[in-house]
Amino acid sequence: MMKRIALLAAVGWFLEQPVCAQPIGNWGMSAKALPVYHYTGPLPFTAVDQNGQDANLPEDPYFLLGNYRMALITHASGRYQLLTAERAWARVNAASQTNYGWNDARVVVSAGRGSHTTDLVGVGTIAADPNRVQKTFGVGFARYDYQLPDQVRCTRVLSVKPSPVIHAGSPAFIVTVALTNQSNQPQNLTYTERVGVNFVLNSTQYTDPAKRPLRYRARTSAANDRQTVLATITHQPNEFLVLPGASERYPYDLAPPALFMKALPDGSGQTATVGATGDTLAARVSTRLKPGQTVRFNLVIGLTKGADLKAVDSEVAALLAGANTNGLADGLFAEQWKKKLPDLSAETSEVLKREMLWNAHMLEASAKYSDYFGETFIPQGTVYSYYFGDNISNRDHLQAALAACYTNPALAKSTMRYVMKHTEADGEIKRGNNGYGYTAPSIYKESDEQLFFFLTLAEYLLITNDYGFLNEPVAYYPAEAGRTDSVLTFVKKYFVYLRDEIGLGPNGLVRMLNSDWSDSFFHDHSPNIFAGSAESHLNSALVLATFPKLITALEKADNPQAASLLTALRQYRTTVAENYLRDLGSRTFSARAYLNSKLKFGLDNVCLEPQGYLLQAPDLTSERKREIYAYVKSRLLTPEKIGARSRERSLWGRNPDGEDGGIWFSLEYPLLLGVATFDKAEAWSLLSTFSFANFARQYPNYWVGHWTAADEVNSTLHREGLYAFWVPSPDRKRAFQGYCSHPHSWPLFCYFKLKAL
Repeated sequence: MMKRIALLAAVGWFLEQPVCAQPIGNWGMSAKALPVYHYTGPLPFTAVDQNGQDANLPEDPYFLLGNYRMALITHASGRYQLLTAERAWARVNAASQTNYGWNDARVVVSAGRGSHTTDLVGVGTIAADPNRVQKTFGVGFARYDYQLPDQVRCTRVLSVKPSPVIHAGSPAFIVTVALTNQSNQPQNLTYTERVGVNFVLNSTQYTDPAKRPLRYRARTSAANDRQTVLATITHQPNEFLVLPGASERYPYDLAPPALFMKALPDGSGQTATVGATGDTLAARVSTRLKPGQTVRFNLVIGLTKGADLKAVDSEVAALLAGANTNGLADGLFAEQWKKKLPDLSAETSEVLKREMLWNAHMLEASAKYSDYFGETFIPQGTVYSYYFGDNISNRDHLQAALAACYTNPALAKSTMRYVMKHTEADGEIKRGNNGYGYTAPSIYKESDEQLFFFLTLAEYLLITNDYGFLNEPVAYYPAEAGRTDSVLTFVKKYFVYLRDEIGLGPNGLVRMLNSDWSDSFFHDHSPNIFAGSAESHLNSALVLATFPKLITALEKADNPQAASLLTALRQYRTTVAENYLRDLGSRTFSARAYLNSKLKFGLDNVCLEPQGYLLQAPDLTSERKREIYAYVKSRLLTPEKIGARSRERSLWGRNPDGEDGGIWFSLEYPLLLGVATFDKAEAWSLLSTFSFANFARQYPNYWVGHWTAADEVNSTLHREGLYAFWVPSPDRKRAFQGYCSHPHSWPLFCYFKLKAL
């Protein structure tokens, strides 16, 4: 009875939290019972840290919209970035400022002999005046409501349609504009919407345009009725290159999409005309409004292949299917999004309902179809996707797929297939790719990709009961070679690679090679020297936590081809468990890593990495787990406000941030799952501590963390509440978008796990 009371008290935390206004904005729910955020913060955004110094947050806050075929990063200023990732990560409307897009909109009002021009988009325009503009960002839409001079009201809504099925979707969005004359005199209005055509690969955005390997140029053509304009994008080498065919893997995109703009008739005769000037597509509407009259019109902006204007009509028709063209309040596709997301109508906590629906939307908006691999996956985002244009690391994609096992099993399965298609014949999983399916030479020889695959596969099978997946064929890397094997054969090869190539070190623990979860753990120590002896307690704890689930899943599959694999898995796990527990002894926390007999980390400095998976292992009693957790909590969580930091204190003696002291979502949520094995009430309490709602209470003046976050947040050890990689710099305005899958996928996965318990 006492345990139930404690559990209800923990869950009650969510029930009691008020929906209160913050300096930056506040949450609400739409008419479709989907979360919306009302941004009221300053533009350009500024804040100071606890020392009174510039917090270096991006000046134009952003919200992510998208589907499997495109991404639309919308900003508080009305700017947006239209990104494609189907062949390679690129901004189609890149601004001269990196990590940013270029578009604008303006309204000219003429009454009598005078006229007023109002620019709607940009941090230095009316968008910066909270008294004249309301900004609402929700599931599948961004809305801007402007009160203009001369008593004119303008509403501008960007709507993105969810992908109906895996690998599909409309790579376009709709701009809906409504203009209302609130005066008692007729007024002439002219509205203009423009978008630049500037195709820049994310991987080359910091390279001088004159020195980029390829130069992309736009060529425009317009339909005779002036309702459609299309910009096809061509490429030309800037230097000596040997270009392959467009379907071969390559670091750069040799078949970029075309950008189009199409005006839609609204049945009232009020339709925009579109055209192009140089590298800019533009739509223009001129109208005379009577007092109290409203006109509205729609523009479609999107991507298509080739230079066929008829293909644009097909894209637009697919986009408009099922659209609610009267849906200004919460976008034109609210009904489709409602059906796409999990049904949480029975959830009594408004905070939980809001955050989990928001997180589910983020997974769908983040997921992208890969033309090279023929799969849809959930990228890590942040510095990898939006800055470097990389799809790494595969361990990150696998973790992002965990929540999709509950919310969209087809997406989870495709993400696993995507990772598998990076596999060499010996079972090595490449770290990832960039460009068009290209995997660059790398210093990283990762040791944990197979382990994270086992984790996601086990969860997928146990949650969905889709055991037929084990018999499905999957292609090896490279895709054009056409070699395939069954999923079960891949699993066997992964295990052999783990056992024989990665191997066990001198203490019988899983080796690190030169990288485990921490891409840069070695820091001051050369992996060329220690790769042969370095052992990872995190890898070893993953074996203890994951193999029992994998073994159970394979047993339930009842597949005769798995019999010998099951025997080998059991033997391997027994060996690693005996070695790990012997090394742990009676200590109250696990060590982190041994590079050799003298360089041992985490013996007198608690490191979070292995602790969460150790607590998930069935080898320890609940009493022992409580003892370990109590000590780890006292060192890593109790001193903190929003989560569990990665280090008790710095290992490397420099700024204790990032991997050396930051709060990482991919580390603290496994800790929550470990705690759930012996104390569900405490696990619910951790879910509240790790939430966006708690971040907003603790750091009300930092917008990053209120509705999304990067892969980590600094702890109280250094520049707390901020991102380690946004540091004092002239480049602050160019900070890459810190939208990461981890702060959305991990809490959603843990929510469903706790509900299942």
